[in-house]
Amino acid sequence: MKRKENVITIAGAGSARVPALLGNLIEYKERFPLKKIIMFDIDNERMGQMEAYDRLVLKTYYPEVEVIFTTDPDVAYKDIDFVFCQMRVGKGEMRSFDEKIPLKYGLVGQETCGPGGFAYGMRSLQGMKEMVEKVRSYSKDTWILNYTNPAAIVALGLDRMFPEDKRILNLCDQPYSLLKSYAKILEVPQETLIPKYFGLNHFGWFTGLKGTDGKDYFDKLRFYLRDHDFKPFNAEQRDKSWLDTYVRVNKYMNYFDEYIPTTYLQYYMFPTEIVQESDPKFTRADEAKVGREKEVFETCKLAENKKDMSGIKMLTNSVFGKLMVEVAESIAYDLNNSFVVMVKNNGIIPNFPQDAIIEVDGTIGKDGARGNYFGEISTFYKGLMENQYAYELLTVEAFMEKNYTKALQALTLNRTVIEPNKAKLVLDDLMEKNREYWHLD
Repeated sequence: MKRKENVITIAGAGSARVPALLGNLIEYKERFPLKKIIMFDIDNERMGQMEAYDRLVLKTYYPEVEVIFTTDPDVAYKDIDFVFCQMRVGKGEMRSFDEKIPLKYGLVGQETCGPGGFAYGMRSLQGMKEMVEKVRSYSKDTWILNYTNPAAIVALGLDRMFPEDKRILNLCDQPYSLLKSYAKILEVPQETLIPKYFGLNHFGWFTGLKGTDGKDYFDKLRFYLRDHDFKPFNAEQRDKSWLDTYVRVNKYMNYFDEYIPTTYLQYYMFPTEIVQESDPKFTRADEAKVGREKEVFETCKLAENKKDMSGIKMLTNSVFGKLMVEVAESIAYDLNNSFVVMVKNNGIIPNFPQDAIIEVDGTIGKDGARGNYFGEISTFYKGLMENQYAYELLTVEAFMEKNYTKALQALTLNRTVIEPNKAKLVLDDLMEKNREYWHLD
């Protein structure tokens, strides 16, 4: 039986990720059929650089779907089933400041972790607040699938600002990507792996890994990662800084090999080393601009004034786009498929704050995400998570209250900062650079 068709809005359609997301929507057209795609961005110039490609690829491979490009939120958010959201408030320019300003003070310069993640989070919270309010002015039933980073801060902030809204689902593709890499190491299909996982977003651990064949793969993988360099499944496509990120999983496991950490834990465990290796004049924002983004824009330019796709490759994404479409599919048709999800704790980890937004293995269906019970966590992990959660909560409260003191407390708690004098220096610098986006009293 043919599945019901959906109407979706891609919010942030000027993102260089979007052409590949369209490729995934085409790949999944039988599983997640669409009636209409609305491409929305407040930056028409950036979205316009990809419009010719977006229209051509959909006309070629998905001619039955209606396509609308708009900068009008009233057009974007009316009568839709899903919002696929990946906004970057401040675009690449502000990301560059997020990464470079902390390095001035000998602090980690990363877009989602540490002071850079704080500044990005403050911008994202304002943008997401406005978007949710606009979507809800039309419908309480539209699903908002949010990929906007830093996901931990955004998820917690949205839960505090919209506590009754049960149709906002915050997503992160990192666990999905890691499982893809694990599958390659183990030489098994990714879809056959069932993880056990706990933590906060970008701050978690795999504690088990079984196959649908009944085999337990966790110790095999754990011993491999402890004794061999960890490489992502697409290592040949990654920049050196990303490859270094994966190898630090091995370094972490030389100290603590009980669980397998997410790659982002490197910033909290080895901040001094990472700062020393960083180039304050060329960070990942620059890597993306001259690498992935340049490639996407060059491919899209080939589509201008073309009537067919000859000589133009169809862009797809093996992680970001697939995860978003698979989540939407699981909601739309109540599949209750397995994912690593962000949910309110509510007893999943009994000895952790119950209103925290945690990340655990779980399922997604018509009522959203449901986390599997994990149980109590031991002192080491509890201490790390409580410290990180306190930073995230204070960041959200600083945003909601425009409270400078809470922002300073948040950054002082962050493991990448620690010293209050450095916290104040970097906070003041970031606040000055972000004055058109956020301000604290």
